[in-house]
Amino acid sequence: MMKKLIMILCIAFVNVFVAMASPAAINFDNLPDDSKLSQLLVDFGNAYPAIKNPDLQNKDKKTSQLKSAKNLYNYLKKKKKANYDEKLFQLLAARCLYNFDQLKASEVTKLFTDIDSAYPEKAEHHWIYGNYLTSACKTIEGNNELEKYMEMKDYYISEAFIQDYAYCQFMCNTPFNAYYTLTNGGSIPEENVKDQELLRIVKNQIKESSSKEKYDANTVWHISDLEDGWHYVYSTMLGISFPCKPKWNLQLNEFSESSPAICLLGPNDFSIDGHSVGISVLIMAYPESIYTSKEKDRLMAKLKITKSEKQEICGKTFTKYTIEDPASYADIRNGQMGYLYEATINPGKLSTVKCEHPTDLASKAGKSSENKSEGNQTFYAIKPSQNRIQEPMRIFILVDSCNALKDETDQLLEEMFSKAVFD
Repeated sequence: MMKKLIMILCIAFVNVFVAMASPAAINFDNLPDDSKLSQLLVDFGNAYPAIKNPDLQNKDKKTSQLKSAKNLYNYLKKKKKANYDEKLFQLLAARCLYNFDQLKASEVTKLFTDIDSAYPEKAEHHWIYGNYLTSACKTIEGNNELEKYMEMKDYYISEAFIQDYAYCQFMCNTPFNAYYTLTNGGSIPEENVKDQELLRIVKNQIKESSSKEKYDANTVWHISDLEDGWHYVYSTMLGISFPCKPKWNLQLNEFSESSPAICLLGPNDFSIDGHSVGISVLIMAYPESIYTSKEKDRLMAKLKITKSEKQEICGKTFTKYTIEDPASYADIRNGQMGYLYEATINPGKLSTVKCEHPTDLASKAGKSSENKSEGNQTFYAIKPSQNRIQEPMRIFILVDSCNALKDETDQLLEEMFSKAVFD
């Protein structure tokens, strides 16, 4: 069955190049003195630029190049004692053949698995396989393989790898992390970044934000793929990332100069005496330029505050107000209990980097009505990411619960705050 190729669309349908499984991962000095292999490598090296990217529409024009890849792949497949670097070339050829439906994904995966089993101490095959997964739009899996390579190399990595890793981050729809990688956290001036084309594409996906503009909810807020049982509701423009369980109720609103950004979470997996009881966690974010003390006064007037104290949440100091009202929820819930947290968060150098979460493009393509399909190709539009509003952010977190669920509420908040980001 022919695979469904997923192409990536950027602004104005820019044809973005696909991540390259770099031959820089291979140590040529370890290749054997084999005249037949040498000729096959020369042929493959000449063909490689034309077939490193998926291009099914021009498949018929690449017959000779694909033949070179297939000849190398088959030669190394039949060789009984191919060494590690020969296996890397076989994996590289396999990736090119996969691009043009000359090899199944399962065959590429099996080859990688065999290499990994035979050479568990080696790292380079994770680099090549990570790039293959990225170009196949299995972006999170690709990112995981590339990070495994870095860990095994103790982060002593080449410039060629940095470019591939940044491209994978871009394909994961985390352009701020890609920019951070390309510029080494800002220590490398933009003009000194080697891959200027990739830098340009990454920067094109980053849009400035203003507290004077109006943004719809889908621009302000994003929901991550599932990560260890949690989704994350995050906003790079606000500097917020907050965990959310898959079945919780969730409401997100737009943001404008006249209204704060609001995220309402509804944990609904609690019960009292067999009766389902929910709690709510409301997050409100005001850029300092639109916040007035009246906002807090109106909020506090509705609440029965019994005490206040300081609490550290993800490295930031919040004021925590305890709410107790026995007259409310005077049933099996045993009265209202909750908290209001307040803090002013200044924008940090890494605010957007900390808040981003990777996206698996293969799972997203075809799900949105904005995506386009042509034959066996699906075009997925990567939406721009908003930069952090460059002013302090006044954050309120209102937790509404009850005394019967106090212990459960406190335990849930402790877990959620340990995963949250406010920056």
